[in-house]
Amino acid sequence: MEPGPENLRSVTHDIRNLLTAVRGHAELALRGIPPEDPTREDIAHVVVVTATIFDLIDQLDGNDTSDTLIATSLDTSVSSMRRLLDALLPQSLELIVHTDSDGAYVGLAKLRIERIVLNLVLNARDAMEDSGTLSIRTDRPSEDTARIIVSDTGPGFSEEALEHLFELGFTTKSARGGSGHGLAALAPFVRGAGGDIKVDSIAGQGATIAVSLPTIEPER
Repeated sequence: MEPGPENLRSVTHDIRNLLTAVRGHAELALRGIPPEDPTREDIAHVVVVTATIFDLIDQLDGNDTSDTLIATSLDTSVSSMRRLLDALLPQSLELIVHTDSDGAYVGLAKLRIERIVLNLVLNARDAMEDSGTLSIRTDRPSEDTARIIVSDTGPGFSEEALEHLFELGFTTKSARGGSGHGLAALAPFVRGAGGDIKVDSIAGQGATIAVSLPTIEPER
């Protein structure tokens, strides 16, 4: 078989089907595992990895959803992640999820919304070192804008770190924990959808990251 666009799409289609099955079984397994079972986090990470691979496949076969407006319910996408987030976070962390975007639809696929939330949450989790409060909320500051807002009570960012957060290769890992690469990875497809990312933080006083997305009309 010679390589070519059609062959590539066929292969990525098969991979996508297999990943859908893997993710579905992992999510079903999470429902039956009690919160105190340490295997919950391992299975939850399977879901996280499949979300990332789906995103990479979309870019590989030319279906990069950052350039395609897909009307997706913001509140439904975020609230449906609660079980997964509970599995990824230690019980010593308090998780607050509040959705209030007034039924907003945004131009990103559900997998992209999940990637935004997971990226911000996992970096915040690592920075907080198993204690404190992490909140995820949505709102609608204007008719044409909705936001995902993730706040944590971790160590926050220094002024120097804030100046470099969106640079590829820049890391805050030594000071804040986590991978430190979340915002540089998220920025391209958030901005590709017409959105923006803003960070509000004072060193020692936590951080709040707001991802703004333009609202669109859902398909009828």
